[in-house]
Amino acid sequence: MFSQPGAKITPDHPFFDIIEDAYSAFKGPKPVSTEVCTNCCMDPTIEADFFNPPIRELPIEYVRDWYFAAYQPPGIAKETWTYLLPRILEILAMGEEVSSNGFAVSLNRFETGNRANWTAKRWSVLDRFQRAFLDREIRRPNDFLDDFVCMFGLAGWPLEDLIAQIEAASDEELANRFWNDWCNCIPGRESIWITAFWESPGNSTMFDFYTSRRLHDRMAALSLSDDTEPKLAAKAFAVASVIEANSSEA
Repeated sequence: MFSQPGAKITPDHPFFDIIEDAYSAFKGPKPVSTEVCTNCCMDPTIEADFFNPPIRELPIEYVRDWYFAAYQPPGIAKETWTYLLPRILEILAMGEEVSSNGFAVSLNRFETGNRANWTAKRWSVLDRFQRAFLDREIRRPNDFLDDFVCMFGLAGWPLEDLIAQIEAASDEELANRFWNDWCNCIPGRESIWITAFWESPGNSTMFDFYTSRRLHDRMAALSLSDDTEPKLAAKAFAVASVIEANSSEA
């Protein structure tokens, strides 16, 4: 009875090869359990049909209903997560949320970002996905960058690696991204966005980075450069001002 899957990647999509490799690397038998609350949280029709569609055709509404269901700490069994992960990555690559709670909680039902949990082949896919995904989100104004950093941080990717990836972006890219997240709002209400889904000390680590001297100085230098286009200079100045207003070191 399953419906059209939705959120399916096409060959011209930049993530197509990564997702195809994910379906190949994580291929395995269907699990025997959804690993979430049964006969309660999920729609009973979806719950009964959940493992009938091929994993590539698992409807997005099935995935979202599964995310709505409660699960026992510390998380989902590896076998179930391994089976579902390629479809989850595909939906995320398409820019769609898998959870009604937002992007931040998309990958934390199993410690996805812990390299020790995976074979070299599987980790290669996950590493490529993480890098390509965060690079994309740095470069486009879609939701808040911190939500996507949190998505990977909660899943086990080291924060220092995620921060290094952000810092590797150009000054221009960071000015546009942080202006969108922090300043593109009601005048006078500019602020640094930190998602509520962070667990300590992740929230403090990210706030320290966002308010760091090094980030402030990059934005300030961009705003003052004679080579910077006026509109971009104004954005960089606004970002630097927000950092300065929130920092103990800037």
